[in-house]
Amino acid sequence: MQKRKKFLATENLNRLAKWLRILGYDTMILKNASFAKVRNVAQKERRIYLTRSSKEAKSPHRFSRLLLKSDNFQKQLCELSSILEYDQEKAFTRCPLCNRQLLKIEPCKIKSRIPKYVFENFQEFRYCRKCGRIFWQGSHYHKMKNMLKEIIDKDKQHPIL
Repeated sequence: MQKRKKFLATENLNRLAKWLRILGYDTMILKNASFAKVRNVAQKERRIYLTRSSKEAKSPHRFSRLLLKSDNFQKQLCELSSILEYDQEKAFTRCPLCNRQLLKIEPCKIKSRIPKYVFENFQEFRYCRKCGRIFWQGSHYHKMKNMLKEIIDKDKQHPIL
């Protein structure tokens, strides 16, 4: 079984990192880190370094990295679509802000922290142990899921001959 890709993104790719996490990819961002530190972390943890800097992308150092051309997260996801997959089991399992694995939690344990309507209409909840955010599959979930599937599966459905 092939191990799932892990990413390390530059700070100017925060929005892309959020969406990679929503897809279930472990995506780290190092704040105020030197290129040498980023390179070392990428090598040590076997992460693909994502950058918009051509200077960093063309550096002679040997480690896995990709240069992204667009400044739009949806176009960036398209640029990465050949190495990404939409896996229903892995999507929506990471905190989009903290990158931590989300844990399932019983509704009764969070009743006071969520709106009454949400408590009454949803049965499955996940939370982030680090930031304390709570997630459920509301209408935003379905919109995000459809957008991601369309972007990731687009190139795979219509291969260039």
